[in-house]
Amino acid sequence: MPENADPLLISFLDVVVLLTCQRDEQGLSASLIDSLCRHVQAERFRLLAISNANRDTGFSERNVENAVVRDWLDPAAAPMPIAEDPDLATCVRTQNQVSRLQPGANTRRLVLPIFGATYVTALLVIEGLRKLSGENEVLSRLLRIFSNQAYLLSRSEMDGLTGLYNRQSFDARIKHQVLDAGQPSRLRRLPGEAMQNCLAIFDIDHFKEVNDRYGHLYGDEVLVQVARLMSRSFRAEDLLFRYGGEEFAVVLVGVTPDVATPVLEVFRQTIESHDFPQIGRKTVSIGVAGISAGESVDTVINRADKAMYYAKQHGRNRVCCYETLVAEGTLAPLTVATGDIELF
Repeated sequence: MPENADPLLISFLDVVVLLTCQRDEQGLSASLIDSLCRHVQAERFRLLAISNANRDTGFSERNVENAVVRDWLDPAAAPMPIAEDPDLATCVRTQNQVSRLQPGANTRRLVLPIFGATYVTALLVIEGLRKLSGENEVLSRLLRIFSNQAYLLSRSEMDGLTGLYNRQSFDARIKHQVLDAGQPSRLRRLPGEAMQNCLAIFDIDHFKEVNDRYGHLYGDEVLVQVARLMSRSFRAEDLLFRYGGEEFAVVLVGVTPDVATPVLEVFRQTIESHDFPQIGRKTVSIGVAGISAGESVDTVINRADKAMYYAKQHGRNRVCCYETLVAEGTLAPLTVATGDIELF
């Protein structure tokens, strides 16, 4: 780099290298916020992801009234309807930045759009902005690089058939859910309470018969429709995965097993009553277990898995909760692994 190179350009290139080296969304978004804190004079930065409220049709600028935003750095945070904040709604509709002088202060609020493949997928909100002149172009370029990298990462995390998170993403994200367990809740409806999450694993009963009788194209259609029913049945903050083959997983955020079980029962009934084209009716067997602090990821998965297999071995088309089965004496408790030590 020449000795007389523009310091702003050098700083910008450093940030570009930092962003393009990230290999997950959390690291990418954290790097962006960290870079903004060092290079832009403002009081607060928020990165908000946009989605459709019912997770069905996906979000676009045409259905902004039904859209919600969630904190990109805090997936467990409760989503907020985008219509509650006029600046956010205007930014999405116009696809342009919105700048507004904040009352009683010589600072501005700036909302900038972040684009995905075809429309605005996220928003950067800068509160208490003190200065932005020559940095404006640099900031715009930075967000374009961020959006490109986020798109590439999201493609690698998604299952190509169903559009749900894939198994690789599950392995990465379930670790965060175990770490979050027992921490102060960040959900607005549970202020100050400990974070409690649940893992549900289920698969489609007798799915092999679908492929054998109707062919894999019809089998794929069943998988796609199950994924759509999942998207309609669970909340925006819940995490949905295609675990593998005809097996799926859901992380229900901020709920205990006794709360998760009736929610999953409603979902089971939704699948049971759905008319799959050509196939007719299908059912699912579901196992659910709580995620507790200090446990290994394998322990959490094995508990939910054991509850699911109990459901399959006792009639299928049912929801079984690991904690309930253990309390009833129906299942023997699994070994709890903590760190490198196994406690029996």
